[in-house]
Amino acid sequence: MTVRKPIKVTLASFVVASLCVPSVTLAMDDKNFSSSATCEEVLKSPDQSEILREEPVIIPGEYRDIASSTESAMRIKTLSGGVTCFDVGDWSVVEQFWISGDGRFFGFHTFGLEADGHHVVDRIASDIILETGLRPVFSDDATMFAAAQRTGAGWGNLEGLGVWRVGPDGTESVYKFNNGLLDGLDWRVDGWIGNDEVRLSTVHEFALGEDGDSFEEILTQSKRYDYRLIKREADWELEDIDEP
Repeated sequence: MTVRKPIKVTLASFVVASLCVPSVTLAMDDKNFSSSATCEEVLKSPDQSEILREEPVIIPGEYRDIASSTESAMRIKTLSGGVTCFDVGDWSVVEQFWISGDGRFFGFHTFGLEADGHHVVDRIASDIILETGLRPVFSDDATMFAAAQRTGAGWGNLEGLGVWRVGPDGTESVYKFNNGLLDGLDWRVDGWIGNDEVRLSTVHEFALGEDGDSFEEILTQSKRYDYRLIKREADWELEDIDEP
């Protein structure tokens, strides 16, 4: 598939609430945080998970003061002392944990049956779990972040571009676009210019390697092409910078 030029997408009114379900935030004090019963009861569903975990998610040591897990639920402590419950029953792997410098955002990646994605918990408020595909990139002042994801099978939890604004009481999705990434491989966010321009890059789908090269080798050897997602007045526009 070749890249059609130019790419330009305008979005004025497409604002999406990027919340992951099921999850719930519970008003627990610190002494009750080690108890798993409430999370498991709240997340209990008549639907059976495709993946039946036999072990809790392994939480790296540096995050165990805010997160813990059983076979079915992971619990993330909010900044106010509550707990956000995340259903891990459908995920065979939960990894790539991180936390923002101020401790507000806690993220991790999940892999399951014909599905994967990145989840970002905003610990400032109740029940905010954002689906960002891959780990997002923050603007310099940390009031915005963006993510780009495109998987070959189309089973990621973003599969497009997303931009979120960080507010004092929560995080809101201000842009989400799923139809403009079909002509590129390995989309990624390279950085921000201010708070109104996101720099991205990709490898075009007609990139070819030598016989026997792995997909990762092809990506490494191929030229990356630059794009920008820029805000103009109330709209965001995706534009190509390089010609193939």
